[in-house]
This record gives sequence, structure tokens and C-alpha cells, in this order.
Amino acid sequence: MSSLNTCFRYGRTVLFLLLFGYSCFYLGTLSVHSGRTNVTIVREDNEQGDPAKSVTDFWAKFFVSESPKFKAVLEVKEPVKGPVLPETESEESHTSNVPCLNNEEFVKENEKRLNWIQQECPNTVRTKLSEIKEMFYFPKSDLGWCPVYKAASSNVFAHFCSDYFDEETCQNKHIKMKDYEGGFRSLDDFREKDPPPESEQRFLVVRDPFTRLLSAYRNKVELLSHTTAYTEFFMDTLMHYRPIRWITNFDKRDKAFKAINYAQSMTEGRNQRKPEPDNPYLYPPYPTFKEIVYAVIAGRRDNHVIPASQRCGPCGSTHYDYLLKAETFDCDIKNMFELTENSRLLTNTERWATNQTPVLNQTMFYSYYSTLTSDQLDDLLNLYQDDCLLFQYPCQKHVDNIRKFKSLNPDFKHEYRNTWSGRVGDWDTIS
Repeated sequence: MSSLNTCFRYGRTVLFLLLFGYSCFYLGTLSVHSGRTNVTIVREDNEQGDPAKSVTDFWAKFFVSESPKFKAVLEVKEPVKGPVLPETESEESHTSNVPCLNNEEFVKENEKRLNWIQQECPNTVRTKLSEIKEMFYFPKSDLGWCPVYKAASSNVFAHFCSDYFDEETCQNKHIKMKDYEGGFRSLDDFREKDPPPESEQRFLVVRDPFTRLLSAYRNKVELLSHTTAYTEFFMDTLMHYRPIRWITNFDKRDKAFKAINYAQSMTEGRNQRKPEPDNPYLYPPYPTFKEIVYAVIAGRRDNHVIPASQRCGPCGSTHYDYLLKAETFDCDIKNMFELTENSRLLTNTERWATNQTPVLNQTMFYSYYSTLTSDQLDDLLNLYQDDCLLFQYPCQKHVDNIRKFKSLNPDFKHEYRNTWSGRVGDWDTIS
């Protein structure tokens, strides 16, 4: 009798569960029918029937994915808008948008630039301690030049090349720019003598320090144009400034090397197996702009980022006859060549593409700089304050606008993309 009662108890429990399950299924079916028009799957093939005929797929409500034959048709969304830019006066005031000055106008403008430097030199912080790091002298032109790298330096070399090298050499930047016995950087004939010739006229080309720093990053780091020379620096930067969000026992140097080597293989078009996905240095596989700025602020003095005022000493004993600006380089150097009777150098139309990076615009400028902290922006202002003062660049305005950009776009996040020509690899967007 007791066993019969036990059987009835279990039977009632099973029956209750069956009824409850059926009720849930019925209610779920009603819910699906009521929402069927929200998501439909449309055939993309023309195998049979009307191609416009829609077929409802219950699972598409939860998993929207594309397949060879079906495509989810969702509610049309408005196109994603770009970030809001701060409303400011045009920052292109020193750029090529303005017409070229004639010789007479250029002489007056050049005099203003040089006089301003002499007027403001007593107000500089570091420039009075600077020494000239490198001074080239081109005897056939009787011109001396202190190179500021990432300030049209490659194009300066290009203009003078035809005076000393054949056409084939002048068309190959990578031959004449390297430290080999026939290159500019090794021939003693191009080193300024001490004392310099009395007839020599010196010129300096400068650039807005904030755009110059970003240009150096995009060319030397993102484009990885000189990976071998920078491998150790990149590895050290990754290990010191990229935070690791988990505690694990691994060889940091080995992981950093594999990431950099993988990035280099993409740049060179070599297919190479991607490192392990748990490599914390893989996204991106090179230092970010923020990480590089940390290194620069901490004392990294690469030729491409050192302040021009420190590198070329315009406030010391060095006298310059011409101050050119990278933003108006074509016009400025044309005027200088004409005034110094070197117009023949203008016929050299071989312009070296120093990198393959997309052209920098205001949105990109703010995008990169929005990754920096407020302290980093202040530190950059301090580092480049002499350049900003002597060469009249609106650095404080840059920082103010970057902060305004960040406040206008609180959810904006810069993305590092695999967009460089010739690269291979299996990542497209990394952040």
C-alpha cells in the first residue's frame, strides 16, 4: 500500500511538470508570433520562387549572422557620425592654403621671423643651453643647413641631390640616405667646416612641434619604416608603459619581441604566424601613441622628436639667414633658392614620399591626441615651449582644443587600424 501511495505522489509531480512545460512553450509561441515582423531573413539567391519572399527565422531574433543563403534584414540605422570637432579658427594659418609670397614679400616675412627669434631668445628655457647637433654645407650652393628631421628634411635632401648624384641615385631615397660611403650623411665634403666659409648662408626648416611629433609616430612607429633600428626601443616601451591586466608568469621581453616581429612581417609583406592570442603586446603589435609620448616625456631624445630649438641652437652663436617652415615649404624654399641664385635646384621634381601614411587631417590629429592624459598634454607643452615661442606655433591652443575635443566626445575611442599598404595579417581594428 505504501509503495502505491509513493507511485501516486511521483505521478502527480511528473504530470505537474509536463503541464507547466507545455504552458511555457505555448506562451513562448505566442510571444514569437507577436514579434515576427521585427526581424526577417531574406533569401539572397535566385534558386527558386520570388527573391523578395521573406522567411521568418525564430533564432534570428537572438543570433543575427550572415550565411551564404540568408542575410538578416534589420531596422535601418542612421550612418555613424564622426566625432564633433571644436569650433576654432582655422589651424591652417601657416599652411600651403595661402598663396606663395613673392621674393619681396618673403624677404620681409623672413626678416620678421628672424627678428622675433632674437627678441624672444631671452625668454626661452632650454634653448640657450643647446648645441648644434649636425650642420650640412652644400658647396655648390654655398648654403648651410641644420636638419630638423620630420620637418621636410627628406625634401631638402631631394632638392640638393642632383648637384652631387646621378638621376638613378636621386630617385632612390633608401640608397642615398643610408650611412654608406656615397651618402649625404657620410661624405666629409658635406660637413660644415670650422670655421665655416664667409660666403655661406645658413637656413633652418621648422615645423609645428605637435604635428611633427605625431608625424614621427605615424611614420616610424605605426608604419614601422625603420623597425630594425627601433626594435629595442619598441620592446622597452611596450614592457615599461603597457599595463598588464592580469598576473601571470611569462617572459615580457620574448612576448614583446614576438609582437614587434609580427608587425614587421606585415609591413614587409611576409606571411608569418600570428603570436599566441594571450600575448598582451599584440593589440596593437607596436607602441601606441600614448606609450611613445610617455617615453618622450621621460627623456627619449630621438632626432625625430627632439625640439628644433635645442637641436639647432637659434639662440646661441649660430646665425641663420633664412627660417623656412614645413607648412609653407614649397613656397619658402623656392624664394630662398631664387634669392641665393640657386634656382636650378627647383628643377629637381623628385619629391621623396617619406612615408605611406594617410594624410593627416584635424579629426585624425584630435583622435590621436585624445588618447593622452591631461598631465601628458601639459608635459608636452613644457617640452616644446621654446619651439612654440620662437617659431610662433599655437601649442597652447592645440592643447585647449584637444581638451575641448575630449569633452565634446566623452565616449570617443581612438582605433589603431591595419590599413598600411603592403601589409598582411589577420587584424583590422585594434584598440
